[in-house]
Amino acid sequence: MNRISTFRKTGFFYTFLTVVINATLNMVMSVVPSPAIDEYTIHKWVQFLADSRSATWLAVLIPYAVPLLFCFCYTLRGGTEKKLRWRAMFMPAAMALASLCGWFLNFSCVVPFALYAKYLLGISIRLIILTSLVASLLIGISSFTMVYLVLESLNQKFLLPVFFPEGKVSSFRSPFRPTFGVLLTMTFIISSLWPLTYVLYGMISLLVNNGLEIHKGLLGITSMLLLTAVAVTVLLSKKIVRPLTLLTQAAERIKTGDYSGRLAIISNDEMGTLVDTFNDMTASLAEKEFMRDTFGRVVDPSVRDYLMKGGIALHGESREVTVMFCDIRNFTAMSEKMAAEDVVSLLNRYFTVLGKCIARHNGIINKYIGDAIMAMFGVPVASSCHAADAYRAALDMRQALAALNAEFRAEGKPELHFGIGIHTGRVFAGTIGAEDRMEYTIIGDTVNTASRIESLCKTYRTDILLSEASAAHLEAPLRGNLHFVDDASIRGKEDKIKLYTAG
Repeated sequence: MNRISTFRKTGFFYTFLTVVINATLNMVMSVVPSPAIDEYTIHKWVQFLADSRSATWLAVLIPYAVPLLFCFCYTLRGGTEKKLRWRAMFMPAAMALASLCGWFLNFSCVVPFALYAKYLLGISIRLIILTSLVASLLIGISSFTMVYLVLESLNQKFLLPVFFPEGKVSSFRSPFRPTFGVLLTMTFIISSLWPLTYVLYGMISLLVNNGLEIHKGLLGITSMLLLTAVAVTVLLSKKIVRPLTLLTQAAERIKTGDYSGRLAIISNDEMGTLVDTFNDMTASLAEKEFMRDTFGRVVDPSVRDYLMKGGIALHGESREVTVMFCDIRNFTAMSEKMAAEDVVSLLNRYFTVLGKCIARHNGIINKYIGDAIMAMFGVPVASSCHAADAYRAALDMRQALAALNAEFRAEGKPELHFGIGIHTGRVFAGTIGAEDRMEYTIIGDTVNTASRIESLCKTYRTDILLSEASAAHLEAPLRGNLHFVDDASIRGKEDKIKLYTAG
């Protein structure tokens, strides 16, 4: 309701300004000398208008009545929140168009009056119609430009911040949005064409009324001045619009992740400063994206994004998570029989395949310890199903390793076998290390227990072991696939831990 009230109050104020601007332009027009029309025709025309006072007043009021009625209807019309925002954005252009239409309708009323005066009085109406047409065009265009510029300036300060507090005005497609080039052209008409036209009219009137010949040089100089003004307007428009267009295109490329573009616009003015600043910003963004990508190769991208967004304090926090350890069986003995580069290649393929399984189930590889993997579920982004994610990841890793071993056999390479230990409990999660070299990790008894459970895979001759704490967090369908293994003794713990394996 507050927005509707603001919209209507602002709309009534804009309506008042629109009428005032039109009245001011009409007053200015009334003091401009008329073109060379003979006194007899002027006398008869003025007398005709005086005799047709009602119709004359109707024609005079049209330029005010049309925008007044339109603006009131535009302001009082209801609608949804989205339509209200759209109309708030479009209000200056709508009221400017209403003013332009009012003056065109005013000229439309003059034409039948003039035709009737010619029929009734037998006077020449050519200059009367021409004068009315020029006046209506110039006042209409001037009214449109001034109304739009004044209301748009006020709109950016008062109305748009209410309906678009976060900006994004350009996302609302408008059927009419005057471009900078159009506004500059209309400004040229107001500042150059209108004064020159009426100066020329006044000089011609003076010459004709005194019986003097119109000098051709007068028309030539006027034409040169108009052409010069047009050329200056076009050049100024291109000087501003072209860099703005290129800046918009470059910003769109940056939005898609392309930082390679650099604007080659060199000028010693505010636009040149803006372009230089934009190029510096692009280079800075490219450098930051490179650092972000490099950081994502050192740590898991999820950890990178979480830390860069300030998701966790440097002092850390206590969290309940699920920890997984995965270690290759008898890898040391096997690697001693292989060349170093073959060992690295084998491990890279192994880590890549298992890493995808872990990531697919919302897990994070915290570190590689030789041929072992330490993964965590539930950090840095909290999750209510971290134990289930870890269990599903283990099953996925089992299938992925079987497929990878088939490739190794076909290539004549040794097969790999792993043991996985999973445990759930509270840990300390945070960034740990020296001031100039820190690492996001988790520490605590839960981590040690998961590591020791993994080492028991050798004892019980299985590839996956879960603690009772992890099994308790699984939903019934997943628990149905578990098989009890043993009440195992864990080094460092007095109580035994129930262990389960996946069927």
